[in-house]
Amino acid sequence: MQYPFDYNKEVAQAEEGKRGKEFCTPITPRENDLLVGRHQDPAWLGQELNHVFPREIPDNVARGFVIDGRPFEGEFGGTDMFGVEWVYVPVARGSMEKPGTRLVADIERWEEDVVFPDVENLDWAAIAEAAKRVIVPDKITSTMVYTGFFERLISLIGFEDAAVAMIDEEQQEAVHRLFDRLCVHYDNLLRHMREDMGLEYVVFHDDWGAQRGPFFSEATCREMLLPYLKRVVESAHKYQIIFNFHCCGKVEAFVPLMIEAGVDAWDGQPINDIWGLYHTYGDRLNITLNEKVLEISKEDAETWTDNIVSHLEHGKQLIVSRRCMNETARELLYIKSRQFYGE
Repeated sequence: MQYPFDYNKEVAQAEEGKRGKEFCTPITPRENDLLVGRHQDPAWLGQELNHVFPREIPDNVARGFVIDGRPFEGEFGGTDMFGVEWVYVPVARGSMEKPGTRLVADIERWEEDVVFPDVENLDWAAIAEAAKRVIVPDKITSTMVYTGFFERLISLIGFEDAAVAMIDEEQQEAVHRLFDRLCVHYDNLLRHMREDMGLEYVVFHDDWGAQRGPFFSEATCREMLLPYLKRVVESAHKYQIIFNFHCCGKVEAFVPLMIEAGVDAWDGQPINDIWGLYHTYGDRLNITLNEKVLEISKEDAETWTDNIVSHLEHGKQLIVSRRCMNETARELLYIKSRQFYGE
């Protein structure tokens, strides 16, 4: 089985309490990442999180992300919490709905076909006990939630019909009912993960665009999605969880709506004007720089880090995941961002 992350390394680092000791950090990674989450200047750039993806939540197995303190010897893919069947594609390290299947026959009567997950009766005690092996105390504990609102609608009736349902007046009321019920589900899920696992950070998936632009208009997004995104953000904040919105596609036009919803961070693709968005909105939204530099020379790493530091502004927050960098880039970014924020 190929794991999305190095399971043995995750466990070893957690058990030894390691937190990147190659640097003598003035504060812990947890304290540093909390500063960013609260829209304050950090001591350095380089997000470090505990990642917990329990197998008891079927979506994690279906989508190919299981990190929960135990070796996973099964197969990725299969049915998620709602009964949608997914096929895992190893080369892409991700999953797609199984072709030719459709869970909901008629979106206007989705209640006849959809059974919401029984979150209350998951074995949360066992989940929490196992997860201790991959939780380092001085890092924030994080997870992902699959799948959001539009993506869940897609999973139930397919992309084309989901896109139509978002704008068809005869179907919109049913979509509102579905999204309203999803908010209740996500609230319950976040509550348990906070109370039982100490969750402090959630990455919430809902793609709103393609390579060239959004899937729908701003008016449709405001009417059909914004109220529900706002509600799930409010749930996260109620449980003191930082909310990172993973939204792929060229969706920079929707960033003001994300801010209106109260989103703390946006995990977007480089096809957007990342630096322009950082300079415009970075004081209200943590902007993620998704550039992978895992195979890069020291010289190129110098150029890469110098470019990042040249853009930095005090009071505006940037997320750069340590998982996207090799050791050379990590060290250079740490040193140079420490110099910037120490000014």
